Amino acid sequence: MTLLSRAMPAPALAPQPAAPAQIVAGVLGVTLLTAGLVGFAADSTFETGAVQGETLVGLEVNGWGNLVHVASGLLLLAGLGSNDRSRKVCRLFGVTYLVVTVVGLIDGSDVFGLFPVNGADNVLHAILAVVALWAAAVSKDRRDTIAKYRAVIEGPDDEARVVGPGSGHVGGPRALQARIDRRLPVKRHP
Repeated sequence: MTLLSRAMPAPALAPQPAAPAQIVAGVLGVTLLTAGLVGFAADSTFETGAVQGETLVGLEVNGWGNLVHVASGLLLLAGLGSNDRSRKVCRLFGVTYLVVTVVGLIDGSDVFGLFPVNGADNVLHAILAVVALWAAAVSKDRRDTIAKYRAVIEGPDDEARVVGPGSGHVGGPRALQARIDRRLPVKRHP
């Protein structure tokens, strides 16, 4: 280990902008978690069968529905760590809420006999499903595979800079030399 390597901290990966799936997962996660917790104040009964819930802001709620909203919110918040994970969580959430929307439209009064739904619930579930599936679809990794390995390093003058593939700096000063290395033997064709 040299003195120079001891003095410089290890480089950290350069921060990347949040993907749409991460933003949607964060916003919907907090919203659903809050709605589920507030919903317990309106109705916390865990009835099954032909259920009737209390109305909260035009939406029917009961204990099972609130539990589903809290679990959905926590699932979405768990997906915030990376673009890949948020895409997968948004896709799972979107497909699940799409199924809930279809079952709610077919049955009309409840979903699987657990939580009540009305027309407003069905519209909201459809919108949430479409938004989550859209976010998962548009959040593909747009960076080239090399660019995600760019790092932030501290320079000798305490100025942070991004280095690595595609950043214009790949580890050392650029040397001016001809495009063709003249030191190699010239191959002659007969």
